[in-house]
Order: sequence, then structure tokens, then C-alpha cells
Amino acid sequence: MRENKGLALVVVLWVTTLLTIMASSFALTIQRETAITGGLKDKAEAFALAEGGVNYAILMLISKDTEKRWQANSSLYEIKFAGKRIRIFIADESGKVNINLASKEQLQQLFSSLVEETMADSLSDAVLDWRDEDELQSINGAEKQQYEGAGLKYSPRNDLFKSVEEVQMVLGMTPEIYRQLEGKISVYTNNKDINPVTATREVLLTLPDVDAEMVDEYLLQRAESERNGETVAKPDWYSGGGNSNVYMIIAEAMIDQDVTEKIMAIMKQGNARNGLPFEILKWTEDYPMPSLFSPGNDERVIN
Repeated sequence: MRENKGLALVVVLWVTTLLTIMASSFALTIQRETAITGGLKDKAEAFALAEGGVNYAILMLISKDTEKRWQANSSLYEIKFAGKRIRIFIADESGKVNINLASKEQLQQLFSSLVEETMADSLSDAVLDWRDEDELQSINGAEKQQYEGAGLKYSPRNDLFKSVEEVQMVLGMTPEIYRQLEGKISVYTNNKDINPVTATREVLLTLPDVDAEMVDEYLLQRAESERNGETVAKPDWYSGGGNSNVYMIIAEAMIDQDVTEKIMAIMKQGNARNGLPFEILKWTEDYPMPSLFSPGNDERVIN
């Protein structure tokens, strides 16, 4: 009898322990699910705010009040909605290198800012061979035979690039090079010359006979003019091209310091087919680029 009682006690203790473990596990599961749900809610809110940021930027670009109208000079604005911060970067596509119109010299200068000289020559010629209409290989370029030799199942288009993403198919292009190149090139403008008024620091540094000190000094002058509502002048050392009617808008919203969502849109101003003032040419969610909220951007912000 005593042995049975002892066994029963052991069983009760085991059952109690098991129930305790199950209860703790259940509580932990509920806690984790609550955290996940909260995280998803924050991400959804951040995405909605970022989307709203893109639309707000469009309104400010076409504002009839010239003093309040936003500029597309690689400008960085910050607004608040319901206590949440949204940063919006706007750049005229004229501040980028048109990959379809750039000369060999421009392409070499662009690629030389990213890779060593031999690779820059190869990529420049490969880009030219991709977009020209013939099968004649440039000195360091690549036509159908070279693509086949590399084991690729496609050949150069022998026509203009249809999108920036298509550049990834050029022989010799790597994911790392493309990641650095993507924000510097465009297919949407009609001018082969870069507009320095709208170009980013990275693009300005690709210009010939230009150093970092010259670029940084000009960017400070440009930012000061923007804050004062003045017309931004071109630098003495490069006249470049003019504005276009195509803009890149990047909106990033932050929720509680650790949750952000980013949207990039390429918009063309004009009478779109839907009757709206802008036509969406490209829309990318979770756009892969450094955060607009990084400390290095704080001094650039226009409120």
C-alpha cells in the first residue's frame, strides 16, 4: 500500500511538473506570437506611412506655392504624421548617367569609380556592345560569341537597355558592382550629360577632373541655396545638362526607432493616361539602400 502511495505521489509530481512546463511553454508561445503580431503591425504601419510619403512628395513637387514647392536636387526632406517620422529623398533622373546615351569616356569614368581600370574598360565596352546594333566586338567588349563562351544562354540585346535592371545581364557585371551602380544610372532621360544641380555626391565624383573637396564644397552651397529658397546654380567646374520631368522618390518611415519600411518610385510628370499629374514608371518596395535615417544624413534634412 505504501509503495502504491509513493508511486502515486511520484506520478502526481511528474504530472504537475509537466503541466508547469506546458503552461510556461504556452505562455512563451503567446508572448512570441504577440511580439510577432506587434512586429507585423509596425511593419504594416511603416509601409503605409512610406507609401503616403511618396504621394505627399508628388503633391509638394507640383505645389503652386513656389516657396513651399519641393526641389528634386537629391534633396532630403522630413515630415511627421501621427508622431511618426518620414524621410523623403527626391532626385531628378537628369542627375544620373543615361546608360543608353553615355559615351565610352563617360562609361569608363563611371566604372573607374567602382572597379580597377582593366575591369572598367571591359565593362564599358561590354555595355556599348550590348546596346549597339551590330555583332562587331569592341576591343574589350563582348558579343554573342563571348556570351556563349561564358556559358550564358542569352546574347546582347543589340538595342537600347529597356530598364536599369537589364544591366545585370552584361558580361562581367557582378551583383556587388551592380549594387553600387544602380543608383547612378538611368534609362529615363534624353540627355547624355549629367545635371550637377540634381546629381548625388557619388555621381558628381564620377565626373572628369573633379575631386571630393570640390564636390563637397559645391554640395554645401547647393544645400544652402535650397534652404534659402534660392535657385541652385551649377558649379563653375561643370555645366552639364538640364532638368528632366522624371523623378526618383524614396520614402522611408520609422516606427519606434527600430522598424522602418522603404519605397522607391520613378515618376514621370505630365498628363498620365489615368488623368493624374504623374505616371508611375517603376515601384520598388523594400528598396535596398542605406537608411535615410542614418546619422550622416541628419545635416542634410530639410524640414
